Amino acid sequence: MLTTERVTTPAQLEEAHALRLEVFVGEQEVPLAEEIDDADFAPTTTHVLVRAGRAPGEGAVVGTGRLLTDPAHPGEVHIGRVAVARRARGTGAGAAVMRALEEVALAEHASDGAVRIELSAQTQATGFYERLGYEVYGPVYLDAGIDHRDAAKTLRSHG
Repeated sequence: MLTTERVTTPAQLEEAHALRLEVFVGEQEVPLAEEIDDADFAPTTTHVLVRAGRAPGEGAVVGTGRLLTDPAHPGEVHIGRVAVARRARGTGAGAAVMRALEEVALAEHASDGAVRIELSAQTQATGFYERLGYEVYGPVYLDAGIDHRDAAKTLRSHG
């Protein structure tokens, strides 16, 4: 059972950071200095956690991600730092992170009923994003020593 929650406390943000450090710094050898950044603490950033538990706040954090927004660009957001614990890969935790971030994007950042979500996907994860409806485009580029490609999806409210 997976539950999703929006990060609202410093303790939850620490849990998000702990998982990101485990995945990006520990497994993928991203330099620590590149992993935690000022955007993590910006009031315009939303973080979510996915737990392996039956109720919010219960269970270990197995997924996290963040939504970056810029008030100067309504209707456009960026999803990043999506991380899933090794033990939870293939359980739907990554899709749960993305669903939660997409819901926030559409509910709080749409312009004229639509929001364009952009992200920078590690090339080994492009299939995951394509299955969620993202269009992967452009050349491969290095970010923190890892191959990435850009991806995007537009969501529209049904009302």
